[in-house]
This record gives sequence, structure tokens and C-alpha cells, in this order.
Amino acid sequence: MLQYSVYVRVCNGMDAVQKHRLRLYDHLPDDGAARLLVITEKQYASIEILLGELTQTDQPFADEQLTIL
Repeated sequence: MLQYSVYVRVCNGMDAVQKHRLRLYDHLPDDGAARLLVITEKQYASIEILLGELTQTDQPFADEQLTIL
């Protein structure tokens, strides 16, 4: 089972990324897992925000789950 929690940390350079990667390894749960995704500032700048039209009957973020395959 995956827990859908996302934590973000801004790092200034790959040295800082490596430092925090080692911290994660040191604190991994015995019976769990964690995923680490490193993106560059240029990749982050290319994020697209996709919005649909919101109707009066829509209740955004009410018990919704996003699954990426």
C-alpha cells in the first residue's frame, strides 16, 4: 500500500540533495518504503497547471485520490 503524502524540500545543488538522500536512508522505516524524486529548477519551471471548469455542484478536494500509472 502506498501512502499518498508528498513532502518537498528545496536543495541548492546536488551536494545538498545527496546530504538529504542519506538522511532519508538513515530514517527509513523497517517495514516501509519511501520514494525520492529529484527535479531541476528548469524542469520545475515547465510545470503546467491544468484546470477544468468548476460547477456549483463540484466539491473540490473532497475525498479525492489521484492515481498516476
